[in-house]
Amino acid sequence: MTTKRALTKPQLRAVREELLAERAQLEHQVAGLDAEADVKNWREGGFDDDPADAGSASFERETAQSLSNHARGLLLQIDDAVRRIDNGVYGTCESCGERIESARLEALPYATLCMDCKRRAETGR
Repeated sequence: MTTKRALTKPQLRAVREELLAERAQLEHQVAGLDAEADVKNWREGGFDDDPADAGSASFERETAQSLSNHARGLLLQIDDAVRRIDNGVYGTCESCGERIESARLEALPYATLCMDCKRRAETGR
């Protein structure tokens, strides 16, 4: 059985600290990925001469850009979760207003929907 009780202030502080720590790691990751995707770095490596090397470099650059974009999306979700903690609405489903299950918040601390609403959103019902 999944509990739907509100988190205590110490629990909210702990979640907030964990989110901010994850945010710092993601910011570091984004900076590294952005540097990896930087076109100037690839050109200096001499990959412009060989089509196979250029293709590999292009694929790696696009992969780094894609990973960076995904991490940026997570940063936005983390910022939103921290804002919800600060505003006293963390753990409340944005669709139905009910409490989000504690197991869901443990697995995905920036979840904005309870499982029922998430299922409905995914199936379009």
